[in-house]
Amino acid sequence: MTEVLVAGQGVKLSYPLRAGAVRALRGVDIEIRAGETVVLFGASGSGKSSLLNVIAGLDVPYAGSLRVVGADVAALSGDERARLRLDSVGMVFQDNNLVGQFSAVENVELILRCQGTANAKTRAKELLSLLGVGDLADRLPVDMSGGQRQRVGIARALAGDRKLILCDEPTGALDQENSRMLFGLLRQLSHDKGVGVLVATHDLEAERYADRVLTVIDGVVK
Repeated sequence: MTEVLVAGQGVKLSYPLRAGAVRALRGVDIEIRAGETVVLFGASGSGKSSLLNVIAGLDVPYAGSLRVVGADVAALSGDERARLRLDSVGMVFQDNNLVGQFSAVENVELILRCQGTANAKTRAKELLSLLGVGDLADRLPVDMSGGQRQRVGIARALAGDRKLILCDEPTGALDQENSRMLFGLLRQLSHDKGVGVLVATHDLEAERYADRVLTVIDGVVK
């Protein structure tokens, strides 16, 4: 059986506001397995980003069961959830979140050094080459195109052989050609490396590259 990386049942999340709590997730059931690419559609405010944040341990559900790479997210401390992200769960954002003062190789190397990886720079360069941006190793993010920055962001998310990659609107700032290249790359990495990939997006092009498609409506996954 293929390893289950995300197993959620009845997951609920709310955000406290002065006017009252906002229920972001209203009982989500979800499962992501190693080696599959799952695309998550939904309108703005439907709960897509909230679901990714819960899986990444950035937020903690107040009800339901959620296991990520074998760990019970709600039972982990803040430091333990940070360690889960560092070791097992990589994130790719629309704005890629690269450190502007660091070169491409330094952005990836930083994660590997935090993980205690030997030969971090060599491994970082290998990851950049895998993503087709090995020639940009010494270039700063400001000197890259949007598509190139996203590839560096994916290399960083893969650092340390993470098992799960979460992508939040990764093509929002890309043109159609680069969007297709990015979705194709994520699917290839998923199938070739056995990585689980969950992509939250509005981009209907993503469906062509998905093993499964889910939809979030008012905090519930359909």
